[in-house]
Amino acid sequence: MTKKEIYEFIGNLALILYSKNIQISLSSLNSILKDQDKKAKYGNNRGLAKAVSASYRYWKKKKKPVIHHAIAHTFTNKNGKLSWEV
Repeated sequence: MTKKEIYEFIGNLALILYSKNIQISLSSLNSILKDQDKKAKYGNNRGLAKAVSASYRYWKKKKKPVIHHAIAHTFTNKNGKLSWEV
């Protein structure tokens, strides 16, 4: 997957999960991304947090407030807190 494809996947997944009031950990997101792209290595949660943040900025720049808002409120850290709240 290219970076753009990853950002779009993260945004679309976040929108679906957010619409059902579901939050998932970065570890779970990492597993989902690995299932999507068997060859890719997404690294640890810190690296994945950077991809989520980049996805947020990608969707914000596209002026899709629902999606970047969903990203901000869907993915959690290992303690179950939204990453930006820590």
